[in-house]
Amino acid sequence: MSITPIREIAPALLPGASSPTKAPGSGTFPFSRAVHELLQQVQVSAAQANQAVHQLALGQAESLHDVLLSVAQADLTFRLLLEIRNRLTEAYQEIARMPI
Repeated sequence: MSITPIREIAPALLPGASSPTKAPGSGTFPFSRAVHELLQQVQVSAAQANQAVHQLALGQAESLHDVLLSVAQADLTFRLLLEIRNRLTEAYQEIARMPI
C-alpha cells in the first residue's frame, strides 16, 4: 500500500493551492480523496507509533530517538487532521449563520 506523504496532501487542502496530483478527467484534486488519504496517513502513523512504543516496552527498539520521532509524527499528523476538521466546522457554522 502506497501512502502519500502529508506534505503532498496538505497543500491540496488549502484554498488556491496547486494540486500535487490530479484526478483523471476532472482537472482537479478531489477534496474527498485528499481527506481519505490524510485519514489513511493518520491511521498508518498511529499504528507505527504504537508498534514502536510496543517494541520499546519489550526492549526490542533500536533507538529511543526513533520511537520518539514516530510518536511525534503521529501526534503532528493527528493534530493536522484535527485542525482541518475544526476549520471545516467553523466554515460550515459561518455559512449556516448567513442570512438568506
